[in-house]
Amino acid sequence: MRQFLKLLGVVLACAATPIVIAQSYPSKPIRMIVPFPGAALNDAIARAVAQSLSLSWGQPIVVENRAGANGNIGTDVCAKAAPDGYTVCVPTGVVISLNPFAYSSMPFDPVRDLTPVIHVGILDQVIAVNTSVPAKTIKELIDVAKAKPGALNWASLGVGSSGHLYMEWVQAKTGTRFTHIPYKGSQQLQMAVAAGEVHVTTNTPGGIRANIEAGKVRPLAVVAGKGRAKGLPDVPTFLEQGYDLDFRNWVGIFLPRNAPPDLARRWNGDVNKLLADPQFVEKHLGPWSVTAAGGSIEEFLAFMKRDRTMAAELAKIANLKLD
Repeated sequence: MRQFLKLLGVVLACAATPIVIAQSYPSKPIRMIVPFPGAALNDAIARAVAQSLSLSWGQPIVVENRAGANGNIGTDVCAKAAPDGYTVCVPTGVVISLNPFAYSSMPFDPVRDLTPVIHVGILDQVIAVNTSVPAKTIKELIDVAKAKPGALNWASLGVGSSGHLYMEWVQAKTGTRFTHIPYKGSQQLQMAVAAGEVHVTTNTPGGIRANIEAGKVRPLAVVAGKGRAKGLPDVPTFLEQGYDLDFRNWVGIFLPRNAPPDLARRWNGDVNKLLADPQFVEKHLGPWSVTAAGGSIEEFLAFMKRDRTMAAELAKIANLKLD
């Protein structure tokens, strides 16, 4: 009887461990790794989440920028950290979905080495042209491009960016040919499109709105899932015009591999509360043209599976090599 009670006590203690962890967490500062430079999309969102949770949790969440290798370096640091909940990372979808197909080798496996926590949001996109291009729809753009193969150039933020991948997809699916012109920064790209130095671009509604309002750029389609972009409600979606591709960059939060499930659920629940707050979303996600996602960990896993399938196809179409 005494041995039975002793064994029962051990079992109950083990069963109660996750609850104890959840109740006592966090008891010290948390490191939040952003695998890109400061002022990037996921950096701004990470800092907003960190500030809000620091206040409610009573412990500082310190954002650390570890840029390099298109996000691989910082995410690898997170993947190899102790799975105790005191290191988290906020990579973009490019790191998780596209990099494994674009690099010949990866320092970590996104599926094996990270614990998904929550899908924070997804970036809306708009395909637009300089007003000198005689096209008001995607079909008209394709017709112009077919008439003069290679004469129209398509600006992007570099090889592997969403703009570059959309151009490659359109070429492959429609038999057109554009000239790809990569730019190092969004401001430089927008100036070039507004001036007519390049003809086509893919950017966020927020990033391109000023040039649209100035009459220098014409939006042809938005890429915003099944609905239209909040910033450009009158512009039809890519899907509405008959083109079924919804590959956009996104932001998510991850813990290292083997992190306690209750800690992942704790992060998921508290970040979901932030994403349900209209003021938080409008202030921190709206300026970046990011649509809040949220939802369960299981929903995040299903989303990433679909995203990786599209990334694999696009990397193959573009013969993408980022090494």
